[in-house]
Amino acid sequence: MSDPLHPANRLLSALDLGPSWARDAVPRPTEKTKTNVEVDEPALVRAPRRDDRKGDGGRDRSFPPRRDDRGPRDDRRSPRRDDRDRRYDRAPEPQEFITPAPGVKVSVEPNADAIHLIAKEVMHVARVYSLFDISRTLMSQRERFHGIFTVDAAMPPLYHGHRDNSLWLTKEEAVKHFWSAEWRGDLYEEEEIEIDGPAGNFQVVAKCGLSGIVFGPPNYHAYQSTIRQVHRDKFSNMPFDRYAAKIVTERSEEAVQKWLHTMKTKLRWHPVGSEESIQLDERKDVEQHFLNNRFPEMYVATHRIEIPASTPVKLISPGLLVHFKNAARHAGNHPAVIIPTVCTMLEKEHLPVFKKQGKLFAGPSRPHPIPDNTTFSDRMAKIVECMSANPETKLAKLWKALLPEGEQDPSQEWLADLFWLLSQGHLLLFADDTLIMPLRRKAEAAVTDKKQSQAPANKAAKARKKKPRRRRRPVLKVIEKRVSEMTPLQRRKTRGFERTIAHRLRLKAAHRQLRNQDTDESSVEDGE
Repeated sequence: MSDPLHPANRLLSALDLGPSWARDAVPRPTEKTKTNVEVDEPALVRAPRRDDRKGDGGRDRSFPPRRDDRGPRDDRRSPRRDDRDRRYDRAPEPQEFITPAPGVKVSVEPNADAIHLIAKEVMHVARVYSLFDISRTLMSQRERFHGIFTVDAAMPPLYHGHRDNSLWLTKEEAVKHFWSAEWRGDLYEEEEIEIDGPAGNFQVVAKCGLSGIVFGPPNYHAYQSTIRQVHRDKFSNMPFDRYAAKIVTERSEEAVQKWLHTMKTKLRWHPVGSEESIQLDERKDVEQHFLNNRFPEMYVATHRIEIPASTPVKLISPGLLVHFKNAARHAGNHPAVIIPTVCTMLEKEHLPVFKKQGKLFAGPSRPHPIPDNTTFSDRMAKIVECMSANPETKLAKLWKALLPEGEQDPSQEWLADLFWLLSQGHLLLFADDTLIMPLRRKAEAAVTDKKQSQAPANKAAKARKKKPRRRRRPVLKVIEKRVSEMTPLQRRKTRGFERTIAHRLRLKAAHRQLRNQDTDESSVEDGE
């Protein structure tokens, strides 16, 4: 056989022929084994009631007194226990729930590269896989799918950073990401300069209890602005009141001197590639310059964008990230929702998709029953004969029936013949090593032949048996007959309907009289 069959032959020679992405894509939970727990017999004895106890003090003498070697009550509580009790005594902090952004729709689709690799693997091993298993495999790793964000045209657009695939809901979020982006150095150069430190009497230094960022003394003029800036940059999801409660103070000369040393240096920014020498001393000046000059270079305003699922969560707006997580979780729990998309993408890869027993499968070829009077080679004929006797069997049983005693692994010639039958659709090899031979439905074929042979006779018989169509009686005739059969009491119960019926009967008689007159006049003119 030719060399392209050798990799497939090598894969078909093993019992576990499936690729790594289909064998254990989603590990199934193992069943817990029940263990027999031995219970001491005294534990099963019912404790005596208070009424049944006898002896001094109401204590049953049959039970020995309980020993208490724990020491004095005041020494029993350990420091760890005290800390735990104090922790449980505190009221739990309320959790912040991020609401999804309104007007945004997110759908999940597989990546084209992942579909291409799956189609290539299916053709390589000549196996048939369920589209449900393929969809579940695609959703098992974030590198294999992406999210499609869509916004109504009447709403503001989203801002996509093409350098790092970041996605933001507003311009403010995009500018906030600018300070933590890796490409910031490509736009602005930072220069550290020395300045005079702040003058004043400082004894206390405040810092963030969450990140450790030093704000400075409370009596410093930039204290409040620094807190607002850190809250906006790092903890914007937390209310400011709660964040302000996390501020801690440190009263030491060392901490004050360390803060003063850091305040003697300052950053200055210069735009990269600017013909004019521009110096930006404040962060707000840098943000304004970025919005006016460099923002269109880094971000694109769009109403529809595709974002890879492997994008770090810090690069996606929180309101959009909630939508993305919900869509990915739903598709992961219900892989069938992406089957239509998977089916379309597999067809673009020229991978056949067919239905069998109500389920969709993808394989190297659609099922093609072997036509009658088809001639095969000796080895291929033996495979077909064995499968005709057992249309559904395991691959190991097939080799056991075909190979001589003592041989376990088939040769490359046997594997090449089997690979050709699988690639033509004459045999179907599923992921669990089940081998099925598609059979022609004999009952349908017989019925079809019988219908074709009896078609002329049936047509003639139907022509002979065809009877003239019976004409329905006019509605007025039926009404007239029913009215004539009604009693006066029944007519009175109709509550006026007899007038309408009588009026329609009079109109019918008048039309009949006019039609008869026209017929008589036309006959007289013909006679003249």
